Formats: sequence, C-alpha cells, structure tokens
Amino acid sequence: MQKLYTEDIPADVKVKGNIIISFRNDEVCDTLRQYLHAEGYGVYICKSLEEFMELEHVNVMCIVIDVTPGYASTFHAIEIIKQTPVGASIPILVVADVNSTQNVVRALNAGASDYLLQPYSQKEFLHRALSLVSSAGV
Repeated sequence: MQKLYTEDIPADVKVKGNIIISFRNDEVCDTLRQYLHAEGYGVYICKSLEEFMELEHVNVMCIVIDVTPGYASTFHAIEIIKQTPVGASIPILVVADVNSTQNVVRALNAGASDYLLQPYSQKEFLHRALSLVSSAGV
C-alpha cells in the first residue's frame, strides 16, 4: 500500500484531504508535496499505474501527473484511471513541458481536467490544483 505523506503539515493546520502526485523526478515530487502540505493536504506519491490502482479505495481529491515527451504510457494511464468507478470522478491536473502542446491536447483527450505548463510558480500550481479540488465538490 502506498504511503500517505502528512508529516510536514503544520500542527495547527487541519488535514483537508489527499492528493496523488506522480512525477518521474523525485525532487519535483518532494517540492509539490511541500506546497500541498503547507495548504493542509496529505500526499500520496505514485510512480506507476499499479501504485495508482493500490489507492482505488482511498479518498483522493485530485491527481497531479507529469507528461514527459516520449512517454505515451502517461496518456494510457490517464485513460485507465478515468475508466475506473473511483477515477472517473477525480480531477487530473497534467503538468507538461512548455514545448509539449501536442501532449497537453492528448492528455486532455485522455481525460485530464486541466493542465499547467512548465515552468510554473508555486502560486500558479496551488491555484490550478486547488481549483480542481473545489470544482469537483469533494
């Protein structure tokens, strides 16, 4: 079972819910986890579709996933997640390289809810991710 990361959430902040992040770069995962913890969200870090599927019965409010050029499996993973009963209602934020407009379109066609092009600021990331959480009514 995937580990829920909550240890960096300030003691005076109530945990609002859980978000999955999936990036190939561990440093980016850690940075995004810190951003989300500061806002009171627990984080699961998934590196594969199999790890996503382990979380099928966990209350997740949003998925943030990177789309790396050359990794078509990301689009397939989004399609599979969106076909599951739980995944169908979870918004997905795709983070893509600034030069991968075609990949953004493919991700949206696969079922992603929104996208963010790199480079991005902490404020922009949080706005996009938390907007999806609130718009989903979770």
